[in-house]
Amino acid sequence: MTLTFWFDVHSPWSYLAAHRIGDLARKHDCELLWRPLHLPSLQQKINGRKPLEENPAFVRWYSQDAQDWAALQNLPLIFHPQYPLRNSRALRACLYAADQGQAEAFVKLVMRKYWSEAGDISDLEQLGIWGAACGLDGEAVKQSALDEKFKARVSANVEEAIARGVFGVPTVDTGAKLYFGNDRLDLLGLHLANSSGGNLS
Repeated sequence: MTLTFWFDVHSPWSYLAAHRIGDLARKHDCELLWRPLHLPSLQQKINGRKPLEENPAFVRWYSQDAQDWAALQNLPLIFHPQYPLRNSRALRACLYAADQGQAEAFVKLVMRKYWSEAGDISDLEQLGIWGAACGLDGEAVKQSALDEKFKARVSANVEEAIARGVFGVPTVDTGAKLYFGNDRLDLLGLHLANSSGGNLS
């Protein structure tokens, strides 16, 4: 089975899911496609929900829930002091990393830097340094972050995701079912276990 992992570095839930999905795919011998998309564009096109613009009580609970999941996964979660930063450059660089077969390492590092170390995902030099740390050509990473071809591909990802029924991130697409949210990865794991045993329910 091929799993498509739709994500945006802008999403704390994508940060948490990015640190789980690789192991889950390997456990069930699935191919994993890392597909970055521009979440604000997706939300605008489908009039999607924006959790941080909900009522104050929900926002408080939402923030607590994210921190509880981060603690469960033993991952620090600290919103950047200037959150939200522009995410477009990082998304293009993630596409480049995926082309080079280094999506998992690069995405996880970028996410960790942004979500726990106040890293600047809009800064070309930092993106290049992080890319080099993952075995990528740092200069090529910086170039990809400004490349119109990668910009167009991120936009195409948004359109493809919408066509597949994606309404937010992180979402894992099995080709037949969508699993939205970090907390749904357990259900995905159950589905994959059942599928490998011949039970597709």
